Amino acid sequence: MSELLGSNSGTWDSRAIALGATVSLTAEPLPTADARVGKCYNNVLAALRQKGGQALYGWALTDLGPHRANGGQTPAPLYRRWLNHVVWRDPQGKVWEVSPNAVIDDHRHSQFLPTEFIPESNATFEIISEDEWYTRPSRYVPVRPEGIAVTQFLTKAQLAPTDQERNSWLSEALNALSAHGFTPREWKVEMIGRRTGSIWLIAE
Repeated sequence: MSELLGSNSGTWDSRAIALGATVSLTAEPLPTADARVGKCYNNVLAALRQKGGQALYGWALTDLGPHRANGGQTPAPLYRRWLNHVVWRDPQGKVWEVSPNAVIDDHRHSQFLPTEFIPESNATFEIISEDEWYTRPSRYVPVRPEGIAVTQFLTKAQLAPTDQERNSWLSEALNALSAHGFTPREWKVEMIGRRTGSIWLIAE
């Protein structure tokens, strides 16, 4: 279970530069009535039991950052968050998204959407039991050169062993936005037990 905490305070392929050449695919949504938000491992297990196939681990390419407090489009995004994720590959080899997303503005609701996904065989979860499992730390990948410093700070924050150290790196990351035309506002951190989940920087 995760908890969201808030604290104030031309072409360039970032994927190839940061992590080696990669190719993403689209996992089309496959809605089911019992699928739950934030439970991708359990949702894939259910698909495997019902229909066979395979679990495919890797990275879901999610939101661009920083998050815009007022919905603006400029300056251009600096980075993208990669979320450790698992999808279902059916017996015919087609890849499906069997997990819903929360609706950002109303977490009481969910929706099934396509997922841009990069498979990585080593990106498996730490499985304690079917009720307790942990993903790998989120990655923050620059989408233009100006985002490199911000993603370095975010990565250090993601891996920091203490709240104090994490918040220090987040302060650096937030301040670094100013050099690229953003007005920093705050950060938000998702906690999974004592582990740092996803991090969002919020700016205007």
